[in-house]
Amino acid sequence: MSSNFLCALLILAFLESGRSNSDVSISHSRDGDGQNITCVLSGDENMTQIHWEMLRGPNRTKLGMYHPRFGIYINEEYKTKVKIQNKTSPHQSLLIKVASNESVHICCAFITFPSGKLEQCTDISEKDVGINASTIKDFTYMEQKPKLGLFGRLGAIIIGTILSLFILTILFYLCKNNNCRRKKSFEIRTYRTDSPSETHAEESDDAPTSQSSPNGFDPSKLYAKIKKDLFYGRLWKSYQGQPKAWTQVDTSREATMNSHCVGESDGLIFCLARPEDYDDVMAISQDIYGGNDYLPHRYHFWMTEPGRVVIIARRDRKLVALESGLVVDGGETVIVEGLRVCPNERGCGLAGVIQTFVDGYIKKVYPNVKTKRLTRGDDPGPEKLSKFTLLARRAVLSLLGNSEGFDSFVSGLKEKLLASDGSNSSRPLVSVKDLDALKPLLLDSDLSPKLQLPGNAIIQDWQPLKLMESNLHVLARRNLTWFVDGSGGKPLFMSLHTPPYPIPLNGGSLRFNIDLYGTDTSLAKKALTAHLDSVMSEIQGVVVVHIYMHQIIFDDLKQFCDGHDTVKQLRDFWEQLLLEREF
Repeated sequence: MSSNFLCALLILAFLESGRSNSDVSISHSRDGDGQNITCVLSGDENMTQIHWEMLRGPNRTKLGMYHPRFGIYINEEYKTKVKIQNKTSPHQSLLIKVASNESVHICCAFITFPSGKLEQCTDISEKDVGINASTIKDFTYMEQKPKLGLFGRLGAIIIGTILSLFILTILFYLCKNNNCRRKKSFEIRTYRTDSPSETHAEESDDAPTSQSSPNGFDPSKLYAKIKKDLFYGRLWKSYQGQPKAWTQVDTSREATMNSHCVGESDGLIFCLARPEDYDDVMAISQDIYGGNDYLPHRYHFWMTEPGRVVIIARRDRKLVALESGLVVDGGETVIVEGLRVCPNERGCGLAGVIQTFVDGYIKKVYPNVKTKRLTRGDDPGPEKLSKFTLLARRAVLSLLGNSEGFDSFVSGLKEKLLASDGSNSSRPLVSVKDLDALKPLLLDSDLSPKLQLPGNAIIQDWQPLKLMESNLHVLARRNLTWFVDGSGGKPLFMSLHTPPYPIPLNGGSLRFNIDLYGTDTSLAKKALTAHLDSVMSEIQGVVVVHIYMHQIIFDDLKQFCDGHDTVKQLRDFWEQLLLEREF
């Protein structure tokens, strides 16, 4: 009992020494017709990123985030109401416009290492709240050099390490000694009760001597046998209970750690991805798509998207692969995307292993799925293509430049349009943001042959969606801008774009995707110019534009974009392939 108590005391003392002293402080003050909220991180932490969220009752809405590498991102819905200011570390400020009598909570969450997520919220309807300056400690993104000297930081680390090793040594010795004594005691006692013959022999040795009764029955021997059987019975039950208790503790701990895990195969553990896996996923995503990777921007949206499954694979607790699937077409089709494998595991068949597991998991969770659909940016060759049905090929024109260069580039495109005399140059293009207004048009059975849609689908930023009622909800979540031939009757052209989003290219760039549908060259030129012009106020720094179109109009659009020094073609002609097979 005393040794157990001492072991527990030492464990608690050791764990207490590792407690984090980091914290987040938050304050708010009235700034004109808005509120200025300031968040401060205290303690020695490495910050990964900062999230801002708004709470209205049970509803939690993401406002934006700040990433040291990719910069500031604000949710499209709040761009006119919210401004994030990255002040000198560890300060982070957010300016938001809300009604003065509205009860709203604003939360800021620092994603840090090693403490993880540190969050604090404030009710901005209350009286201005300030931060106690005495609680703010120095914070830096750079690792500090250890101070030399016995009582400097280096000395403290050395002393702490020695003390920790000393405590662990004592703890190990005491616990091992205690367990060994208990094991020896049990082995002796179970040896006595394992064999009936040995038990009887022992009883004849240990039982008190007494005279037998006239009929040969000795009550004292019976009492001694009952007493011994009860004693060893209690001991055996106690022993049986101990391993079960230890197993339950270990299982509970593993259940807490792996509650999101869904299976094992080929030495891998497969789990449902969580927001806290973000850094591990980014670590295996280096050089994915040549720096054009969309996942750093979309990962957190994927965590809550309806119908989305994101599976990660770990080997020895290290994340080594990821794949995702989005169930569409009323639950009958899965779009697979996001596949990636860590660099040192590529070429070893790991991609096939996680694809097989994800397919099996989706079949269990969504048993009505019958079709697997995907898009590729390269030609996998005839052997792999033979496993799929090739539904369509689309040409891709990629442009690269900075925001100032695109400003003059768009002006040049407008001048070319004025000078053109195409047969459809006078046909207007109408901008549409409300998808409900397009619903009758998108569900019209004549639209696909009229616009020669690839595989009778709308490919929105690499996601192929059949034109049906259930998929319109998926498109509505994308915050798309549409341009439609507005001349009346059946449209000859339609296009859409995704809002520009950050990518890792060149240490941080913007990606802008434009999808064109139809084969009329003059309308394609007008649509391209209109899409670029509509986002000029949103882009900054280096910008990559990918334009997806029917192969027939590629040469004309390429020539239309040539001749500008500020914006260049990023790569030669390449294609987007739409593939499908039975699931």
